[in-house]
Amino acid sequence: MDISKLTDFVSPRFSRAILPWILKNPRYLKNAPLLIKAFWECESMRKELLSKENLLVPPVAILSITNDCNLHCQGCFVEKLSGRQMTISEWNNLINQAKDLGVFAFLIAGGEPFLVENLLDLISSHKDRVFAIFSNGTRINEKQLQQLKDCPNTAVILSIEGDEKLTDQRRGNGVYSAVIKVLKKLSKIGVVNGISVTITRDNYTYWIKDENINNLTEAGAKLCFFIEYIGAKEDGKALDYDQRKLFREKILYYKNEKPIFIIHSPGDEEPFGGCVSAGRGFIHINASGDLTPCPVTNVSTHNLKKATLKEGLKSNLFKEIRENKLLEDGDGPCSLISHQNELKQIVSKLDIS
Repeated sequence: MDISKLTDFVSPRFSRAILPWILKNPRYLKNAPLLIKAFWECESMRKELLSKENLLVPPVAILSITNDCNLHCQGCFVEKLSGRQMTISEWNNLINQAKDLGVFAFLIAGGEPFLVENLLDLISSHKDRVFAIFSNGTRINEKQLQQLKDCPNTAVILSIEGDEKLTDQRRGNGVYSAVIKVLKKLSKIGVVNGISVTITRDNYTYWIKDENINNLTEAGAKLCFFIEYIGAKEDGKALDYDQRKLFREKILYYKNEKPIFIIHSPGDEEPFGGCVSAGRGFIHINASGDLTPCPVTNVSTHNLKKATLKEGLKSNLFKEIRENKLLEDGDGPCSLISHQNELKQIVSKLDIS
């Protein structure tokens, strides 16, 4: 079985960053045929559902598995929703439903996912799917590190802002050193890892310096998610047009020159004509079970504690968002926020409470 098939479907750059790691860690190589087979089966399932039922199923689902978190980061957009949070059993049922529809990758978010008991038991029971856990890095204990060695389908993505000053300023004293320590431990034990950064006016200049990306790769990071800040213009955190252009140019340079796989939002959405939420590329389920277009848009017509995922994907909400072109590029990093008035009209039309 040619392992490159698994990575080349995403990008040759992904192969360049990840393939050497996989070859050095046999447990990833051993699990690869299962993932390759599952990937092509998922492709076939989604195409069939679109052809026969006109049902658009995305390849990726974002699961905000808990609202609980031990940190209080400035500008966090995770809402403290009312109502009972989903149990591990309910999440397992949801993942099985998603698999039956052709979803291949699951991004586990929070809150802080490592506060959820039996999280890694859940993931290890689905070795035919890819998981990425987004964590603040401060609550991963030694037992969980050892469990991660038995999850060859899983990457751990740790959140930082830049150096110690930038990270601790937003996330709390001591967070940066804790994250870097865990990053190095993950690399040492052979777990694919990376970082996630919220790009603001405060830290974008840090990340356009080559030496800072180099330091990251030397620490063992293989993946990097750069997510431009989404928030009120009045708070002065979001990049302006010239800053976004400069940052994008640097990211494109890194993609070609650095041995790390970079995902940049919204820049990487440009070839798709805008945002890929609302089922175009991904969906989001919050801790209470609400199916929403994305993590920062909380409107929903279906709660998956009561409805099936297939019923939710047939939602008129998603259809209206796509057909009314709310996902096309706006004047900032988030298309839906740029089209707030149109979204409000859809919500009113569908009588969503």
